[in-house]
Amino acid sequence: TTGCAPMGKIPDTAAARKALKVAEIKALLEEAGLATDGTKPTLLERLEEHVAKTDGDDGAEVAAPAEEPAPAPAAEPEAAAPEVAPEPVRDVPPPPVREVPPPPPAPAAKDDAKHEEDEEDGGEKWVLVAPAPTPLESLREMCAGCVSVEPLTSPAMGPSSTMALVEFAAERDASNAVASLAALGVPIEAEIARRTLWQDDEDDADVTSAVLFVEGVSRSIDDSVVARVFGTYGTVYAATREDGTDGIVKVRMADRRGAETAAAALSGVYRFEEGAEFPVRVTWCPPMTSGRSESSGPGEKRKRDGGEDVAGEGATLSAKQLLAVGLPATTTDGEQVASWFAAEGGACLLFDKDRRCAILAFPSADAATEALDTHGGTMRPEGNPCPVTLRRIACDVAARPKKRSAVRGPPPGVWPSVPKPGPEYGEPSAKIYIGSIPQEYAEDDVRRIFETVGEVKEVKILRNPGDGRHKGSGFVTFGDIAATERAIHFIDNKYTLIAPAHPQQKPIYMKYAKLSTRSTPPQQPMVYQQPMAYQQPYYPPQQAYGHYSQHPQQAYAQYPQQAYGQYPQQGQAPQGPTHQQQQMWQQGFGGGAQQ
Repeated sequence: TTGCAPMGKIPDTAAARKALKVAEIKALLEEAGLATDGTKPTLLERLEEHVAKTDGDDGAEVAAPAEEPAPAPAAEPEAAAPEVAPEPVRDVPPPPVREVPPPPPAPAAKDDAKHEEDEEDGGEKWVLVAPAPTPLESLREMCAGCVSVEPLTSPAMGPSSTMALVEFAAERDASNAVASLAALGVPIEAEIARRTLWQDDEDDADVTSAVLFVEGVSRSIDDSVVARVFGTYGTVYAATREDGTDGIVKVRMADRRGAETAAAALSGVYRFEEGAEFPVRVTWCPPMTSGRSESSGPGEKRKRDGGEDVAGEGATLSAKQLLAVGLPATTTDGEQVASWFAAEGGACLLFDKDRRCAILAFPSADAATEALDTHGGTMRPEGNPCPVTLRRIACDVAARPKKRSAVRGPPPGVWPSVPKPGPEYGEPSAKIYIGSIPQEYAEDDVRRIFETVGEVKEVKILRNPGDGRHKGSGFVTFGDIAATERAIHFIDNKYTLIAPAHPQQKPIYMKYAKLSTRSTPPQQPMVYQQPMAYQQPYYPPQQAYGHYSQHPQQAYAQYPQQAYGQYPQQGQAPQGPTHQQQQMWQQGFGGGAQQ
């Protein structure tokens, strides 16, 4: 090849080529017509590429021996170059072929119908059949694809229960089975058996709720009268009549304890009017009776405040299933709950001990209505003072309300950052002054409000010394200044303490207060100290009084009579001593120089 150096000059082995000097490598590259710049590793790499290229070329130049040098002159045979043997053909392995890994398999296309089904499946895969046919196994033929068929026993009926539970693999299968049984035309009533709590059920079963619903209050009774009656058992924030309902008043109290006390004392006992036919019923959710109230009944939509459908558009109420709310804290299981409704043939489908609620099933619609009218808001099981609330529930899974997504706040112990308060709040400190506190609120009530923004060390409400009534203001001391910044940002002029006696109550306002840093010094034992005028010693007395004459007349002879003439007579205003008198007194008590 043109421009390539003879292969005889390039060592055969890589080790020999590596041993070449830089100048030798450059010379070989220059003969080959290649660049000669760079360091030795670069030059050596370039030479190796040249060798590999010349060895891999097709043609006779690889197999042909190197050109023989020109023969030396005959006169000088000793200078002839030795014959160079042809370079053997080397088998150069081809460069390695890197295997490219196959691309990852494409994700399987999601079955939209299957995905939608999984999202909509809320676990309601049981069907309640009442009355159940006999024999019970005949339900397997009617419900194709069911997983199991079991009798739903009641403590009163025992094995002769007329209810059955049919389990399916998925919620959709259960819904299709309900429609199929309705189309058979047989005397079998089937509906979805509620074995989970929906969002509206969880709201009504909230054990921290302090909201009560009072049924049986006529229009002639003002809401303020209801507030005063319930205020006997705790602080009442508001008492309002529900729109679209007749005789139902919503009472919002300060805490759960006061609400339970009021429900225990008034439900099924108290009458606002002497001529009232029934006493009031106090429940934890809007009453769902079918006889004495105009509330929703079986087959009707359940509504909440303002006529809003609770379980979604088109949701209907079950005729045979009830939700029991406000169970005693000592309740252990569902069988115990079902035993309270044994007379109506009730059986427990779900028991939630934490929320103190249960879902009950009854063999007929009449039995469920009788339990609702007889025990709702009046049953006090096993001596429990607080009555149990009963209401109907929806069983239409198509109109089930969606779960509210939990609001994700900052991690525990991490507070959100807030802007710094302006100079109008005063000099920052860990103590704030708060105003606009109604008389109904005590220190503990105020503490619960401000504990939401930080650690509260002390709450002090200013009170009148005479009657003890607080002045509507006080102080809150936090653990640090950052907590006061959050209090000002989130509460100041934004949070109003509701007081029935003050409908025009203004929001809480606050500003910084000076944090007291004074400390009482330790008490020291009292030690008598002489005045400064008597610090000079009086001993020996002979020295102190030696300059006075032994005769009193002579001792006072040095004082002129004019010195005494300045003292006022009786009835005259006293005058201070003159400068001359002050000098005489100082000399007489040893203040002057000794003569």
